[in-house]
Amino acid sequence: MSDGIVTIDLGFVNAFLIRAGEGFVLVDTGLASQWAKLKLALAAAGCAPGNLRLVVLTHADLDHAGNARALQVEWGTPVAAHPEDTSSLETGAEPKRAGRGPVAGFLMFLSRTLRRAIGPAGTAPRLKPDLLLEDGADLEAWGLGARVLHLPGHTRGSIAVLTEGGELFAGDVFANRSRPDASPFIENLEAYRESLVKAKALASSVRIVYPGHGRSFPGEAIAGIEL
Repeated sequence: MSDGIVTIDLGFVNAFLIRAGEGFVLVDTGLASQWAKLKLALAAAGCAPGNLRLVVLTHADLDHAGNARALQVEWGTPVAAHPEDTSSLETGAEPKRAGRGPVAGFLMFLSRTLRRAIGPAGTAPRLKPDLLLEDGADLEAWGLGARVLHLPGHTRGSIAVLTEGGELFAGDVFANRSRPDASPFIENLEAYRESLVKAKALASSVRIVYPGHGRSFPGEAIAGIEL
């Protein structure tokens, strides 16, 4: 564990376990098919039912919310999300999005085709969040010195978590598969442009970015990210 943070590699998506006082906060949960792997990673870090204080979903996509229902029901851990993504979490509906460039467009087509082919196994179990996180929400009550940033565009309810130590857990606001980059899939371009401006204004407060996909990168790199 580095700086109280464990990066959990769940295939092509990351979850992040953060030390929060005497317990932990988990940011995102991976695909439902990775439940066993997630539990093993949590156990290896000393996280178990009873000391996982909160699950924060950066948005409702199945690769980020896939195990939230299991943690909510089996572990008794409250799940938090932004109000704008609650409908997707409760119904399983995903927003229509455009891919940035031909590769992203092809990956989106492939993802939709695969979900249709495998049926219910390709969806995240539906859930109702226990806690709604608005922009600026403070997570101190769960032992974590951090605040929530509402950064819509990838989805209407996309959020990031910025700790007092300058760690930004960015979900799909940013990616770093080969280099720090903007989100490859965007629901609302204008909203995303505004979120990018907001993130750049905060860049001086960010020491390191932990994206949902790819490797972490220095916060100063946010300044160079463009659409």
